Amino acid sequence: HLRRSWAMTLERQVSICLSNVIAHERLKWLAVRDPLTGLLNRRIMESVLKREFKRAQRYKSPLSLAFIDMDDFKNINDRYGHECGDALLKYVAGQLAQITRDSDVVARYGGDEFVIILPATPAQEASKLLQRLQQHFRDKPMRYSERVIAVSVSFGVASVTDEEVADPESLLRAADAVLYRTKKNRKKTGE
Repeated sequence: HLRRSWAMTLERQVSICLSNVIAHERLKWLAVRDPLTGLLNRRIMESVLKREFKRAQRYKSPLSLAFIDMDDFKNINDRYGHECGDALLKYVAGQLAQITRDSDVVARYGGDEFVIILPATPAQEASKLLQRLQQHFRDKPMRYSERVIAVSVSFGVASVTDEEVADPESLLRAADAVLYRTKKNRKKTGE
């Protein structure tokens, strides 16, 4: 009877210990990941960007950054509901993670914006990748319930070689500015 009681106590302690380990791992995951998409969160992306920027400077290697924004995301939320909008964010995040290289860093910046850090990649190559991504989304819309939801993204690319780039923050701002100009021009031309 004493041996059985001891075994049950040990079993409970092991169970509690495993629960604590699982909870700790979950907290570590949540500290670096966006809870909806599973991509790296903005805080970690900024930390990685600082590291990659320093590396690019030290080794005089190319580094580009793409700022991506989903087109007409608000309309999708309004028309199909926020669950569909969340599903679309997850879909885009999954596709970005799948299509990019292992060395690239994909993060959710916030809302419907994403960032891809592209080490060892000149701006022209980064732009080509993003154009392929745009085509990929045109060719592969998201299926949601009985609907096919068109996916369109705009992007801005900046590089460490750009004149206005002096630090990681200015690289991010430069890519965001290019994205803003792209979206503004699209509205003007009615695309």
